[in-house]
Amino acid sequence: MITKRPALLTLAVLVATLISACSPETPKKEMPAVNDENCKPEKIAQVEDKGTREQFASACLRRGPGFQPSPKKEW
Repeated sequence: MITKRPALLTLAVLVATLISACSPETPKKEMPAVNDENCKPEKIAQVEDKGTREQFASACLRRGPGFQPSPKKEW
């Protein structure tokens, strides 16, 4: 019976480590509304999260009637 306790403790530590290692990162802040005021470079630079900032800048560049995506090419 003495050998079961260390094995149980080791199993509990392993499970706790795996659960904490797989937990999601801190939640991202919501992306600001895409409009003329928010799409200025100063406002884009104020977005802290890099992924959100890149997504927001991309949305700013694609807004309006002037954006036309390039045709897909199959190589």
